[in-house]
Amino acid sequence: MARLDDRPGLVEQAIAIGRLGGPTLGFFLVQNLSSLACLSIVGRLGDSVLAGLGAAGALYGVVLALLYGVDTGVQAMTSRAVGAGAVGAEDAARPGEILTAAIVGSAAFGAVLAGLTWAFGPQIVALMVSDPAAALDGGRYIAALAPSLLFLAIVIPIDAGWIGAGRPLAPFLVYALLAPVQVGVTLLLVAGAGPIAPMGAQGAGLAGSVSALVTIGLQGTLAMRVWPVPGLFARPPRLRLIGKIAAIGWPVSAQQSLFQFGLMIAFVIIARLGVASAAVANVLVSLMTLPIQATTGLGFAAATLVGQTLGRGEAGEARRWGWRTALAGAALTGPLGLAAAAAPEPLLGLFLHDPSSLALAVWPVRILGLGVGLDAIGRILGYALRGAGATKLAAGIPFASQWLLQLPLMWVVGVQFGLGILGVTLVQTGLAGIDGLLMAWIWAGHVWTRAQVSAGPA
Repeated sequence: MARLDDRPGLVEQAIAIGRLGGPTLGFFLVQNLSSLACLSIVGRLGDSVLAGLGAAGALYGVVLALLYGVDTGVQAMTSRAVGAGAVGAEDAARPGEILTAAIVGSAAFGAVLAGLTWAFGPQIVALMVSDPAAALDGGRYIAALAPSLLFLAIVIPIDAGWIGAGRPLAPFLVYALLAPVQVGVTLLLVAGAGPIAPMGAQGAGLAGSVSALVTIGLQGTLAMRVWPVPGLFARPPRLRLIGKIAAIGWPVSAQQSLFQFGLMIAFVIIARLGVASAAVANVLVSLMTLPIQATTGLGFAAATLVGQTLGRGEAGEARRWGWRTALAGAALTGPLGLAAAAAPEPLLGLFLHDPSSLALAVWPVRILGLGVGLDAIGRILGYALRGAGATKLAAGIPFASQWLLQLPLMWVVGVQFGLGILGVTLVQTGLAGIDGLLMAWIWAGHVWTRAQVSAGPA
């Protein structure tokens, strides 16, 4: 047990949390603000475009999540290689060899996903939204965005390689440089300028593909010239290494894709309420991404701090780090939610230009804003449980909540009871609050500490 005098003060606590969560939080912040700026550009095209892009974006999220396992596999193997000095052990393959294998394998998979999404994406979007104009816009968007799956299949392992090698600043710098490029290209292709004719929804999708291609150039420059990765493309990739990366990562891909599929089903339910509701849902999801990604960055910090402290045999201090990080997340995101709840119209006016749609979104934003702080606590404690090794609890509660409660209740309350997007938002916020309280109750107990002790060495 740590002595009372050994416990970190408030300044030390903030430094520890910020050092671990700051780079990821900054990365997500830049990425999210860029996406919101692009959504604001698209919002000027009207509700049908927003609704179509919302459906296409939900489908794209399901497909993109299939690539997330590459990130996990590369991070795990690269960090092991770096820790082992990349010599001597079979498992400690050089980072360049790992990255070469990951890029080749992931690019091949990404090419298949891009082809399938281009061929079948528009038809699936048409099944998700009944409005012909929204379906047409969504179909054009996802067809133009489909090539980005190939490009991101190359980018994702490079990002993971940087993080696994202890250089999270590299992807942050790339996306900081990319953000203004993405916004500028989106504005150019959506609205047109000079010889470039306005392309609308198709232009927004094409801008996403162009931005992903530019990212490959930036990442390649860093990896080949600025901070050369030893062994990168020095020899052909080994099939065994590609298979090992896939074996580590496929459970994550499956889990994340299933979660995104649940979000897609939720959007389909909302789309049954009409084009305006679907457009509002697209905006609400985009706005909520900011606090969610902020808590994700702090969640990574919580997982690391809890895991390191438990490794020293200090379960009590690990518990305190979970609470500290969760409260820091609530303190960071809570005021943002309260600001949105207090003045939703100016915020929504950046994206929604139809007065009736804007009015429809006011109370949902207020409800979501009021629940942001409690949602942050639940999400961060979920990451703390992962850091403690209680991964089944951390993954099982959100999964059960989404599939057994949230989706059925969204249908019943929103569609059958006729409460619309407001009812859907009440269900989502209420269940997020219950999940947060349940996570807090579990964290205050001893189940996760017993699991950790029993798994440790005798």
